[in-house]
Amino acid sequence: MGKGYFVTGIDTNIGKTYVTTQMVACLQRKGIDAIPYKPIQSGVVKVNDRFIGEDVAFYKEKLPLLEDDHYYNTYTLETPVSPHLASKLENVFIDEQVILEKYKQLENKHDVVVVDGAGGVAVPLKENFGTIDLIKLLNLPVILVTTLRLGTLNHTVLTTEYLKSHQINILGLLINKVPSTMSEMEKDNLMMLEKLTGQIILGVIPEQSDFFTEDHIFEIQQLLTK
Repeated sequence: MGKGYFVTGIDTNIGKTYVTTQMVACLQRKGIDAIPYKPIQSGVVKVNDRFIGEDVAFYKEKLPLLEDDHYYNTYTLETPVSPHLASKLENVFIDEQVILEKYKQLENKHDVVVVDGAGGVAVPLKENFGTIDLIKLLNLPVILVTTLRLGTLNHTVLTTEYLKSHQINILGLLINKVPSTMSEMEKDNLMMLEKLTGQIILGVIPEQSDFFTEDHIFEIQQLLTK
């Protein structure tokens, strides 16, 4: 039976899918059978004359994934809005038990399943059920994606406090899009993020990087033992 991790972020478009893909790529390079999983996708792209979830399309472009698109995604909604609204507009019922069963199947087949969340931790997925509830249901530790940009201290502290208030296990922070030369504000944010949240920084992702190299990604083997 494999392990699972839930990747979430302080906001939408913060880099969760990019981080998920990079984590899986690093694990695969170490000979570990790892895959990404997107329970709910809002927004599609056209690939080979058919529409698929945009995040799954990114996985398939960057990773050697052999299964059909649907293997890595349970609900695909065309409207690029919050899942609770997209599912309402498209008359799709989101059943969290179906997601749980799918996750368990993947976990039983693979060494590591990296779950890619939708939006931030407070995003509603349907009425009376949100991302925070999905994390609890899957019972997974969280990797929180953040940045060093203006406003990050407020957003990151609020997100970590929200997770802690729900007794969610936070493995640490992963800081995305870090410039090669940091400003004084960015240097201070880097220090203050750890101080204010009480969370360790798992690693940083350079702003211009294409794929992680071993010298600047968090140590995968350490992550696997948590």
